[in-house]
Amino acid sequence: MKAEQEALVHALLGRGNAPASLTRSERGLAAYRNNLRALSAQALAVPFIRLREALGEDDFAALAWTFWRTHPPERGDLAQWGGALPAFLVARAGENSGLPDLARLDWALHEVERVADAGLDAESLALLGHLPPEQLWLQLRPGVALLDQRTGPVLVWRQRWRGESRALSAAEAAFLRALLTDASLADALAQAEVKGSGAVADFDFSTWLQAALQNAWLQGVRSTPSIHRTSTP
Repeated sequence: MKAEQEALVHALLGRGNAPASLTRSERGLAAYRNNLRALSAQALAVPFIRLREALGEDDFAALAWTFWRTHPPERGDLAQWGGALPAFLVARAGENSGLPDLARLDWALHEVERVADAGLDAESLALLGHLPPEQLWLQLRPGVALLDQRTGPVLVWRQRWRGESRALSAAEAAFLRALLTDASLADALAQAEVKGSGAVADFDFSTWLQAALQNAWLQGVRSTPSIHRTSTP
C-alpha cells in the first residue's frame, strides 16, 4: 500500500508512471494533476504578490507548478511553502533577471506578517538619556530584517498586521546591520559613519529614532547585550 501511494504521488508530480491500479483511469489521474497544478499557483500567489504581477498569470502558474514538482510542500500548512523559491530562481533565471530579488522581498514580507506581536517598551527609552552609547543596545522588533538587493539595501518590518519595506542608504543599512548583530549603539553609529558620505553625514540618529518609533522598528533599549541575535536574510 505504501509503495502504491508513493507511486501515485510521483505520478501526480510528473516524476513517474501511475500505479497499476490507476492505469485504467488516466482521466482521473489527469484530474488530480490539474487540481495540484491549480493549487500550486494559488498557494504560491499568496506570498509572492510582486513576483506574480511581474511574470503574469500564465508564466507564474507555470513557475509554480515546476517549483511544486521540484520542491513540494513538506508541511500541511501551505503558507510555509515557498522559502526555497529565491534560490530556485537564481538557478533558473539568474540574479540579473531581477526575479530572485522580487521573490526575496515577497517572502520577507510574508514572513514578517506571521511573526508574533511585540509592543514597545517605552520605559526603556529613558536609558538613552542616562547611559553613554557604549553601554546601550537597541532591540528591534521581531521580524525586522535587512535585505541586500541588487538595487541596494531594503528594510522589511511589520506595522500593525501588514509587512512594509523601504530602501535604505548605505549608512542606514550599516547601522541596521550592526543592530541586527547585537552591536552596541556606539558600534552601530561608528559603522554608519564609516558607510556615510564623508564630510556630509547622511545618517542622523535622532531622525532615525523618530522613524523607528513611528514605524514600529524599535522594541526597546537595553543596558546589556542580548543573548538572542536577529539574523539578516
